[in-house]
Amino acid sequence: MPYQFLEHTADVRAECRAPTFEALLETAAQALYAVAFNRIHHQADLERRLQLTADSPEETLVRWLQDLIYLMDVEHFIATRFDIQATPTTTLHATLHGYHYTPEERATEIKAATYHGMKVSKTDAGYLAEVIFDL
Repeated sequence: MPYQFLEHTADVRAECRAPTFEALLETAAQALYAVAFNRIHHQADLERRLQLTADSPEETLVRWLQDLIYLMDVEHFIATRFDIQATPTTTLHATLHGYHYTPEERATEIKAATYHGMKVSKTDAGYLAEVIFDL
């Protein structure tokens, strides 16, 4: 599994691994959705586009997750397929394919992805990140 959940006192801490930075962003999104939803369908009848700039891999990852949380909370949108072009310290362009979920599919409200405890590192196998979701 490209992500796993680690011990944390009150919130959810996830460790994500991926061979590329783009894949790391997708893996972090999957971890986010694993916390937030009871079930996920594989529909992809809607499309959303995201674009952001950041100064660090950590900022890119947090802002990416915050945008996904916004789409979940405001538009009731969940992405099931990702087309991402990103560099760890400059820009991100993503096209998200997904659907509007129903309230019954939602398991947990996630308030934020936090900078607290955030780590992104480049390894021989790709990228490793730790992120904490504030519940």
